[in-house]
Amino acid sequence: MKKLFPLLSLLSILSACTKEEVSKYPYQTTFDAIVPVSEMRFFVGGTELNPDHHEKTVMGFLDRLYSEKTNTGYISYWSKFTEQDPDWFADSYFIFEGKDIIKYSAFSEITDVTETGDATVLKSSATNQVEDDPIVKSNLFKYDINLNPNGSYNIQLVVHNRERTLEVSRLYYKLVRYDKSGNRTALSFGTVSNEFNELFIKTMTERDTLAIKEYRLTYSIK
Repeated sequence: MKKLFPLLSLLSILSACTKEEVSKYPYQTTFDAIVPVSEMRFFVGGTELNPDHHEKTVMGFLDRLYSEKTNTGYISYWSKFTEQDPDWFADSYFIFEGKDIIKYSAFSEITDVTETGDATVLKSSATNQVEDDPIVKSNLFKYDINLNPNGSYNIQLVVHNRERTLEVSRLYYKLVRYDKSGNRTALSFGTVSNEFNELFIKTMTERDTLAIKEYRLTYSIK
């Protein structure tokens, strides 16, 4: 199974908070809830289908067991969709020690903070190998994932400022692609701190199937 991108998030300061609310560093935000942004969306060949009208097709796609031949035998991938469990994040929090100095309760340091549109992208020092997650090279995600010369990429997250809260983007995805001969060319699924790029739909062929569901993790100042 593909690696899941670890949870994280940022903000050098909560712009919606008053000086009285956040007057000195450090301060802390703690986890509140998982908020759905969308229901499950389902695409076949670049056409979005209504999951309510194709329930069996959607469930069959999400629950399918895949096998892949390797040099040492077969590897099985169980791609069943599971709703996010709030308990998994219950003890997580962020500490803001200064401008752009941010720590996450269960992660390594954040090395880069980039404002882009209405979001902030945080790059951590933790890395994965691109060969283990080739989906990062696609344009499935709204916010680009930068690749390093050594074949790795830094795990990053996308966050938004809201009144007294941070919202961390979470995207569940499953993408399966086949070539004209019926050979599977891509199998990617997991959850990442990013958002869906609607332009990706235009790149899908009639042999591609995609399911996505978006969430936000909310963190607030207590």
